Amino acid sequence: MRYRLITLLCFVAFTGKTYYGQAGRSSLTGIISGLNGAAVPGAPVQVKNKETGAVIRTITTPAGGYTLTNLPAGTYEVRINMPCCAFKPFVKDNVTVKTAEALQLDIRLEEGRSLNTYGDDPGTLAAVLRKRSVIPRQPVPRAHDGKPDFSGVWLINEDLYPEQPIALPWAASLQKERLENNLKDAPHTRCLPGTPAVPTIPSGTTPFIVKFVHTPSLLVMLFEDAPGFRQVFLDGRKHPPDPDPSWLGHSVGKWEGDALVIDTIGFNDRGWIGTYPRSEKLHTIERYRRPDFGHLDVQVTIEDPGVFMKPWNMNLKWDLAPQEELIEFVCENNKAQNMVGK
Repeated sequence: MRYRLITLLCFVAFTGKTYYGQAGRSSLTGIISGLNGAAVPGAPVQVKNKETGAVIRTITTPAGGYTLTNLPAGTYEVRINMPCCAFKPFVKDNVTVKTAEALQLDIRLEEGRSLNTYGDDPGTLAAVLRKRSVIPRQPVPRAHDGKPDFSGVWLINEDLYPEQPIALPWAASLQKERLENNLKDAPHTRCLPGTPAVPTIPSGTTPFIVKFVHTPSLLVMLFEDAPGFRQVFLDGRKHPPDPDPSWLGHSVGKWEGDALVIDTIGFNDRGWIGTYPRSEKLHTIERYRRPDFGHLDVQVTIEDPGVFMKPWNMNLKWDLAPQEELIEFVCENNKAQNMVGK
């Protein structure tokens, strides 16, 4: 069974070393390491200037190093969100960069919920599948109407630089409580559809592999998870005036050029969006583009005035995995409801 779990804890090793570089220019450098001090390559490092809101990003080298140059003097937030679940997310607030300073910040990522167990880390498994994929060099396939055909098996990658949603006070308090109790009430612990709060968004229990079966009137998404499928109607129908709330909601799609825009309402309030709650007011818009044969670009806007102060977005890039197939998913944790908290 492939699934995801997330938490929000980590710690920083701050070397305290300061070097001085070219006049008027500042930089931030360091090494990102993990378990036993091993380098972490491919870590998405983001710094945000707290005064201006300007964001600068980079990816660590195979040796775990990163360098951010030409930083204006100021106070920054440093953030690293690794794919689930080998490492806990890292945030360090109020990092001060002075004029003409070369600041070194070495970061030790704390072990995630997979506890270094290979089979419990979807990010590691997805990386293996991605590495062994052989992508043909050919044009984007198209249907008889000329629209892109999204059929295939896709690896769902997370947004490496996710926007941080602004939750209403009650929702922020509930999220904090969930983090503090190690997500013991997550729907997936009871064999419920714990994701797909929003079907395209990894949230700790989302499957990292999905199969699209694309026809002119219907797009079917098959997941290795409960309930296992999602339907997107492409036949021009509208949402029902009073949809029966469900885990995945009611989805209809339309084309805007080569982009498939999927509008979904009718969610129940039992699912999670990451570790946040959701309400029956949840409304999502997904935009799918296939820029080349081997990739899907997915943009998601999430609006839930019952939970969040304003809409927020995610930008995802999925990889084709043509050599892969879905495997059977069975949830056997049918006693979890009685075990939680004991």
